[in-house]
Amino acid sequence: MLGQQTTPLLGLLRKLEAQNIWRMSYNILGQQQQYSAAAAVAPAAEPAAEWIDNPSVSAQEAVKILVHQIQQSGPIKQRHLQVLYRRCQTPDDLDKALKLTRLNYLARGELQQHKPFSHKTSQILIHQALNVGAPEVAQKALKHASEFGLSHDSYKEFHPLMIYYSKQGHLQQMFEVFEFMRGHGRRPGPETCYILVKGCVDHGRPDLAELTIREFEQNGVRVRDGTKLYLDQNPRSVGCCT
Repeated sequence: MLGQQTTPLLGLLRKLEAQNIWRMSYNILGQQQQYSAAAAVAPAAEPAAEWIDNPSVSAQEAVKILVHQIQQSGPIKQRHLQVLYRRCQTPDDLDKALKLTRLNYLARGELQQHKPFSHKTSQILIHQALNVGAPEVAQKALKHASEFGLSHDSYKEFHPLMIYYSKQGHLQQMFEVFEFMRGHGRRPGPETCYILVKGCVDHGRPDLAELTIREFEQNGVRVRDGTKLYLDQNPRSVGCCT
């Protein structure tokens, strides 16, 4: 039988199982009999198509379906990941979805498909993480993007997280994301400067905003007139960086 043949992909999946990468706090194996019965009467691609078209299927249920599909048929399409991310409603949902992303990327690698997922896939994950109040998941995805096959070679992947911390008044975390972005070769632009300056001004640190503008100009990055105007139009009180 096909399921008993030793192939590189099955070998990889066995390693993943042994390393406990895709066991995500519930018993995947307990679902296999149910899915095997469904596979006997329907094409392998149908279970994924069914959950995508059925909004009543929760993110955790979708993860179980997709893990099974990767086991049986190999890597899934990016569209499935994107729909899964949007369906996540809690940080735990997204953490499981991120682990599934890792599993799917490893399965792609076994088929010599090493190209990262699209920027759209990365951006959907990050935006949904921030929507459900899980900045730690967004940070994990950015800091370990190469492990998950996620794109992070543009400053645009980092801006939503910087804006999130800015709105929360967490200036230290905002600058930490900026430093990580810059330290990994992502050249900041005028929009990056505006995000940092606005965050500092909005939370009582125009002194930090001035230093930021000065640093950007010294590094040859254009600072928009609107960014300087935003600083000039706000009172110059000095608070504490949180």
